Amino acid sequence: MVMISELLSNDRIRIFSAHDKDEALKELLRLLSSADAIGDVGELERAIFERESIMSTSIGLGIAIPHVRLETVSEMCMAIGVLKEGIDYQAFDDQQVRIIIMIAAPAGTHRQYLSLLAKLALLLKNPVIRDAILTAQDPMQVFDILRDH
Repeated sequence: MVMISELLSNDRIRIFSAHDKDEALKELLRLLSSADAIGDVGELERAIFERESIMSTSIGLGIAIPHVRLETVSEMCMAIGVLKEGIDYQAFDDQQVRIIIMIAAPAGTHRQYLSLLAKLALLLKNPVIRDAILTAQDPMQVFDILRDH
């Protein structure tokens, strides 16, 4: 089973403001690019924006999970952004997004990748957990919330 706390580090969590979706994605890309598992930052950026151009990765309730699988990623990793104010993310439910979890995974990890996406979606659909993340004062609090659940 994939443990969220193993894929994330405190320095890849940010509470910040962004004017739009592109600005938010670029900040998350900057965070995720610091992971040792990312072999080609340019390819990661191209893949994330290409994925978003096909269809928004918003899952509703103010949450988006942009995700890619790439040959140049050596192990699954993620970054989390908590936005101080919501942004338009072309969400199917028209809600502004405030929580963005960006995931990069190796190309051959289909089962683990889908398991992580399902786990995150289920976790974040819980209003108590979602509200705790949205009211967290610092990245360590966000990390602790996810680790503890």
